[in-house]
Amino acid sequence: MHSTTQLPCAMRPRPDELLSSWLVRLAHAHLIKVYTFGRLIFPTPNIWNRDADKIAHPEVLAILAARTPASLEQVFATTLKSYEGRLYLRHNVNGNTPWILPLGVYHRTRRRNGLLFCPSCLRKDGDTPYFRKQWRLALSVACPVCEMRLEDQCPQCGEPVAFFRAELGQKSTLPGRSFTICHRCLFDWCNTPAVPAPAALVQWQRECDRILAEGWRAEVFHPHLYFQVLHHLVRILFSSQHRTEALQQCVVEQAGVELPPSYFQLPKGRLPFEMLPLELRAALLQQAGWLLEEWPHRFIERASKGKLTSTPLLRDMEEAPFWYHTVVMDNFYVSNLNRKFNAHYQGPY
Repeated sequence: MHSTTQLPCAMRPRPDELLSSWLVRLAHAHLIKVYTFGRLIFPTPNIWNRDADKIAHPEVLAILAARTPASLEQVFATTLKSYEGRLYLRHNVNGNTPWILPLGVYHRTRRRNGLLFCPSCLRKDGDTPYFRKQWRLALSVACPVCEMRLEDQCPQCGEPVAFFRAELGQKSTLPGRSFTICHRCLFDWCNTPAVPAPAALVQWQRECDRILAEGWRAEVFHPHLYFQVLHHLVRILFSSQHRTEALQQCVVEQAGVELPPSYFQLPKGRLPFEMLPLELRAALLQQAGWLLEEWPHRFIERASKGKLTSTPLLRDMEEAPFWYHTVVMDNFYVSNLNRKFNAHYQGPY
């Protein structure tokens, strides 16, 4: 049954479309239910029991390239693995990957808010709404096009976004329900009230997208090095250690980014950044991005005021980029020889 003949109603993925979104649109274009479609064309029919966008099984991608007008490169671009080497160094298929929002897959359910959406974008898509690949990233907090905040759950019932389950309850009928319909409460996510994002947040999101596409600056051409340090800084800013809390206070005073209530309610340092609430991720990302502006002067000034040493700034950081490691060691390394001469150091660490 796994033919190489091109599907009669096949289409290419839309710009930045997520693999799972494209698969649902392909199934519905052929008036076939999502699970039936997967069973008919793929060797492994239960692709919805796992994170299909993250796994990016080579055989599945090859079949799609053979049976649709899309090239193998275009098919691969719909997967999260395509971020490897740009957003992070290595893609982890079977575990957590930095910046990738976990879905919390349990059979065919999703227990975590691992997929975002912009209601304005879905409305602008008209009759062919689709879900973007960037909506699976912990970096995404605002829509740079619509200048609206992203949503990470159904606004009516709080269910995580799982658009492939829109066919539930329609066992004996053809797929006719839009996959922007919540399978639990039948609310159309296109009707979600759009909340304008602050101008500073939109500006940060656009700069983040630029870095992902072009690199940070001439001396940090590979963007994954910038995002490695950014990820490390958001962990520091959400740490429970006394000196990192002092840094957080310094940044709040200067950057003007207010912390949401969840910052004070959640156990600090125990949750991965990708599992933090959306509004908290947005605040921490803005703060960390602010620290990296005017590098390295602002970072040195704020970290010195917070009386940090190299230990928390490098803790649990494997193979720190040279440009970050050098600044930390030159300015914050404390030893028995230089301990009493460091102006930023007061008392035992």
